[in-house]
Amino acid sequence: MTQIQLEIDRLILRLKQQAALRDVRFVREYGNEASETPVRGMLAVVSLISAARDKGYFGGLLSSSVRGESFAAKAEIRVYAPQSENGSGLSELVSELLLGLREADEENVITEASASSISFDPDMNAIYRTVEFSLAFCVCEED
Repeated sequence: MTQIQLEIDRLILRLKQQAALRDVRFVREYGNEASETPVRGMLAVVSLISAARDKGYFGGLLSSSVRGESFAAKAEIRVYAPQSENGSGLSELVSELLLGLREADEENVITEASASSISFDPDMNAIYRTVEFSLAFCVCEED
């Protein structure tokens, strides 16, 4: 699923360049970094929830010699707030994140995005909101 991870990484890199999200630290869910407790600053944990790959020929409007792979995935960004931050600051950041995803999606691969309500994570001792997004794209090649 390297193609999917590359596409998610591209989206996150573009998100990090947006002014409203520059102070947010993005990390992979199962990365090498140890989780910080208590959370210091806004923390966005990116994870791949599900992925699917399908090989075959793409008929229809494309020529019969075009084949490739179609990819579909669901990912999430869990945004944690530090103890000094309240829920409204977290909600504002999540709104910026949803807007930022639309701007970062230069390839138009995101099919939908949504945000959850505020929850509490007892392991991290912090409140968080989850932004989920689905993406779908094809990698084509000519015969």
